[in-house]
Amino acid sequence: MSPPQYKFGPAKAKEFYTENTVIFLTGATGFVGKTILEKLLRSFPQITKIYLLVRISGTKTLQDRVDNDIFASRIFDTLKAQFESTQEFHEKIVKKIIPVQGDITIDQLGLTDKDLAMIHEDTRMVINSAASVSFDDPLNNALEMNTRGPFRTFDVAKGVKNLSAFVHISTCYVNAPMTDAHIDEVIYPHPFGEPEAIYEMLTKMTYEEIRNYERTVVLKTYPNTYTFSKSLTEHLIQKRYKDMNLPIVIVRPSIVTAAKEEPVPGWVEGVAAANKAVVSCALGQVQEWIGVGTMKTDLIPVDIVAKVILLSATTADKTLAQPPIYHVGTSCINPITWSLFGIYLSAYWRAVEKPRRRISDDIRFEMFTLAEFKRRFDLRFGEQIRSLTQHKDSKKLKVRISKAMAVPMTFKTFAGNQWFFDVTNTLTLDDASSPELKSGLRRGMDWHRYMEDYNAGVQAFILREKVDRSIVIDYSAGPSRMALPSAESKVGSATEKPEIVARL
Repeated sequence: MSPPQYKFGPAKAKEFYTENTVIFLTGATGFVGKTILEKLLRSFPQITKIYLLVRISGTKTLQDRVDNDIFASRIFDTLKAQFESTQEFHEKIVKKIIPVQGDITIDQLGLTDKDLAMIHEDTRMVINSAASVSFDDPLNNALEMNTRGPFRTFDVAKGVKNLSAFVHISTCYVNAPMTDAHIDEVIYPHPFGEPEAIYEMLTKMTYEEIRNYERTVVLKTYPNTYTFSKSLTEHLIQKRYKDMNLPIVIVRPSIVTAAKEEPVPGWVEGVAAANKAVVSCALGQVQEWIGVGTMKTDLIPVDIVAKVILLSATTADKTLAQPPIYHVGTSCINPITWSLFGIYLSAYWRAVEKPRRRISDDIRFEMFTLAEFKRRFDLRFGEQIRSLTQHKDSKKLKVRISKAMAVPMTFKTFAGNQWFFDVTNTLTLDDASSPELKSGLRRGMDWHRYMEDYNAGVQAFILREKVDRSIVIDYSAGPSRMALPSAESKVGSATEKPEIVARL
C-alpha cells in the first residue's frame, strides 16, 4: 500500500508553518509545553500569533504568568541572546503571545465568548499539552484533567474555521498492561471492554464508587490513574474520530527527560524532573541488587519530543480512517538499563563539589521490603516528622510525607517491567523531515555523553549550582559487567565501552 499523500508532510514542515502561522497551545507552563513554545518561536519566525491557555489563581494576572512562569524560564536564554535588547525581544517575540484565561476542567475551557470567537477566527493548529502527570491523582481528578479536558479542547477546536491540525499528546504507557511486549503505533482493544460503556459508567458513579473502582479494578491492571485516564482518552478518540471530523494526530512520548541538544544540552526544569533523576537512580540500584540490572527503560529527551510533535502536525488529515499515532522513545533503538542510568547518576553526584546548602551528600541506595522501608523511615525521620506535624501547616506537611512514603509503590511497576515501543511511523517522519525538525532519532542515543549533560543540567538549571566541566568522574565503582549501549546497538544487546573514567 502506498503511503498517504499529504498536502505538506514532513519534508515541507517549513512551508506548513508558513501557511499555518496561528497556533493555540495548552499546557505551555509545563515542561513539554514550554519546550514546544520555545522551539516554535526560535525555529519558525514566520509564526505570527500563539494563543496560550493560561489558568490563573490568587492575585496573579495573565501577564504575570506569561512573564514569570514562561519567559522567565532559562529555556528562553538562547532565543533572547539573538536580540540586542530586552525591548527588541519583547517587540519581536513576546508580542506574538496572546494569553487567554481558561482551564481545561471547565466547559468551553473557561474561555470568554470574546476569546473563544478570537480563537475560532484565525487559529490554524491546536496543540493539547495540558494534563496532570501526577501518578497518585485520585481517579476522578485524573479523568477530569486527562480525559474530559482533551474532549473540551476538541469541542473548542470544532468551531475553528480553518483548522489544519490538532496534536493530542498522550503517552507510550497507555499500553502499560502489555509488559515485555513489542507495542506498535496502534490502539489496541481496551482491557476493560467497550470504552464508551466504561466512560459512561464512570460518569454515573458516586465519589466512593469511583474510588472503589480505582482500587479494585484500575490499579489491578494499570500502574496508576494517569496511564488509565490517558488510555481511555485514546480509545474514546478512536470511537469518536469520524463524528468529531477533526484532523487529529496522537503523539506518545515515553519517559521525558532533559534536552539532548536544544536549546542547550541538558536543559531541564522543575522539581518533578529532579525527582525523576533521583528516583531513576534509586531504581537502578534496586534493579542491580535483585539481579535484574539489565531491565531496560525508555527515556526520551524533551527536545526530540517537541520536534516530533511539531512534525506530526504536517501529516494531520481528517479524511483518514484513524488518527496517525507516533511513538517517541528509545526502547526499540538503543535502550538504556535502569542500573546503568543509576550508575551514571550516582557517580556524577559523588564526584561534583558539595555546596554547603545541600541537606545531605550521602548518596546511596538500597532495597527493602515495604514494611522494612516504613520501619527504617520512621526510625530515621520519625522524631523530626512528629515535630514538623505540630507546625501550623501540618496538613500540607502530612500530604508531602505521605507522598514520600508512597514513592516505592508508585514506581515499582516501571522498575520491575519493560516495554518496547515501536517507532516505525516516527522514523519515517524523521527520515523525511526538513532540517528545522529533524531529531536524529534513528541515530540513537550516546548515553555516556547524554548522561553527563543530563546531570550537569540538573545541577545548573534546577539546583542552580556552578557546573565544573573539568571534573573527572570515575564509573568504575559500578558493577564490573557494566555495558554501555551504543547508538547502533539493537534491542536486547549492548556494546562494551572500555573507558570507565570520564571528564565532563
